[in-house]
Amino acid sequence: MMHWMVDSRSGFLFLLVVAFVVAAVTYAIPIFLAWTMGSPYLTAITLLDLLLGWTILGWIAALIWAIASGNGGTFDEDGPSRHNSSV
Repeated sequence: MMHWMVDSRSGFLFLLVVAFVVAAVTYAIPIFLAWTMGSPYLTAITLLDLLLGWTILGWIAALIWAIASGNGGTFDEDGPSRHNSSV
């Protein structure tokens, strides 16, 4: 099977398409995270990822920003904890 992929044009094209899809999905991870986590900075994160994501540092910055700004700035699913204080 590997012989078909390496030595034929259709195999090479198949590998090229698979590599492109994997690269595009990886490139868009910060955008998907910002969208699914409900980040208020979705547009800015998208622009940062699209314009500077190719620099790797821009992609890492967009990823960190998406994770940090999503879900109200907390990683807790229930939001801030509410303690009953009896004073």
